[in-house]
Amino acid sequence: MARLILTPKLRTLLKLPMGELLTGDEEQNMKNLKKIVEQENPPRVICVGDAVSRNAIKSGEDSWIKIVDGKEMRKETGLDSFHGSRIFLVENEPGTLSHIAWETVSEVIKHEGSILIVKGEEDLLTLPAILEAPKKSIVIYGQPPRAGIIVVRVNSTSKQLANSIIDAMICDSDQD
Repeated sequence: MARLILTPKLRTLLKLPMGELLTGDEEQNMKNLKKIVEQENPPRVICVGDAVSRNAIKSGEDSWIKIVDGKEMRKETGLDSFHGSRIFLVENEPGTLSHIAWETVSEVIKHEGSILIVKGEEDLLTLPAILEAPKKSIVIYGQPPRAGIIVVRVNSTSKQLANSIIDAMICDSDQD
């Protein structure tokens, strides 16, 4: 697979939640999320984004997988507060999905409590996270602008949706 590029039409589509939207404040959302995780006992919980990952760490969820880029709402926030049992690094340009980033997400998911630090942008890595996670896992990401968090239950429907978005992206075969 070459690098995939997001189209303006897909960018608009991705502003819609791909799962359940939790709309409380950060503390309430994390409490509700932890309740969901406790009830459903997913094989993996994957946080995509700095805010949800930071909140997971604050609430003691070290076993959850985190994918971060050191930015929130496009502003640098740094990586000091992040830690993991294994640390992975990858480059992924904004608005794209690189082959190596996808492969790295696949590897990160195998290691509970790991963290993936992305140089570039992590937003689109939600898609391979959904596709690579075992069924019944949960993928979490923030809904901008500060509207809450999205809880995606990994199942045939969410995998099909992620695949259809990826299929609609532009393939740039000159890249990795």
